[in-house]
Amino acid sequence: MKTKHKFLAATAAAGLVLTVLLPPPAPVLGHGGEDHGEAAQASTGVALTDEVLLPKESQFLFEVRTNLAAYSTTYSRATLYGTVSAAAGGEGRIVVPQGGRIVSLPARVGQRVRAGQALAVVEQTLDATQQIGLSTERANAQAELRAAQQDYNRLQSIADIAARKEVITAELRLRQARQNASIYNGQAQQRRVTITSPISGTVDVFSLAVGQQVNQGDELFRVINPGKLQVEAQVFAPDLDKITPGAKFRVEGLQGQAGVPARLVVFSNVVNPVNQARQLILELDAQEGSAYRAGQAVNVQVVGQSGGGEPQLVVPTSAVTDLNGKPVVFVHTEPERFKIRFVQPGAINGQQTVLVQGEVNENDRVVTAGTYQLKSIYLNQ
Repeated sequence: MKTKHKFLAATAAAGLVLTVLLPPPAPVLGHGGEDHGEAAQASTGVALTDEVLLPKESQFLFEVRTNLAAYSTTYSRATLYGTVSAAAGGEGRIVVPQGGRIVSLPARVGQRVRAGQALAVVEQTLDATQQIGLSTERANAQAELRAAQQDYNRLQSIADIAARKEVITAELRLRQARQNASIYNGQAQQRRVTITSPISGTVDVFSLAVGQQVNQGDELFRVINPGKLQVEAQVFAPDLDKITPGAKFRVEGLQGQAGVPARLVVFSNVVNPVNQARQLILELDAQEGSAYRAGQAVNVQVVGQSGGGEPQLVVPTSAVTDLNGKPVVFVHTEPERFKIRFVQPGAINGQQTVLVQGEVNENDRVVTAGTYQLKSIYLNQ
């Protein structure tokens, strides 16, 4: 042990250096066609394939739905902006025929009423001037009645010598005097007016109370029949040629209402001098249009035939999505394989879209539900 320590000490003292011998350096070569000499390129974040693989279980989980692309001669040709309003007989506005006080109010908000049903009773109120005028007119009518009666009685007493013409004139005067006196007496004794509904429908919101004073011309009630609605749209010069005799119309709500067909009532020949547009009036079906309300803004899709009846390829509008700023559709080619096809959309409405260009053929099964999940999987591949 002492011998070993002495050997190490002697070695350190002598400055003995141990050297490890390595092989000489050699150049590093690429292999397998790889090029390691250039700088690495940054990833673009876009998948290099044009398809998505999705197992059947995931398709059921994501509720993926498909539909067939097909050729059609009818498609949307224009989108107009319209407003829902009440059609003829769809709205009744009741105003006060005379100033007065409400003495009876059988109507209630939301109540279903029939045409002619009583809604309120208004008692006419007169100021001092009106009361004086009415009293004066009534007194004059009574005085005229007495004078006519006396003249008629006098002529009757001398009917054998009086002229027949004078007797007839006195009789007519007496009848007119009696009628006028009856009218003024009725106004003095009965000044109540019953307000009735002009149409059948539902009483809209109002704020009235028994005893409330109302003025002549004030609107008391509004009765709405939701089954009689129409849509008013403005057609400007670029879309005039698209309103053809064979065109069909579809109304789409902006608040989530389902699109419903509409029937053309009239396409006015008069041009609005303010905006140079022509008015288009459409009528909604009572059942299908029940979700719409007067005053609501809607889109009107003009669906017509293509020029010359030439069919064009259409797909459901929900099948067209956006991928990196470009419109695409997903085509279901195999049970678990979806191909991406870039397209150029044409005319579009809420139901279908015309494909002007793209690698989509008739009877290709395009994805209409679940496109967001497919796009997410594609971008993360």
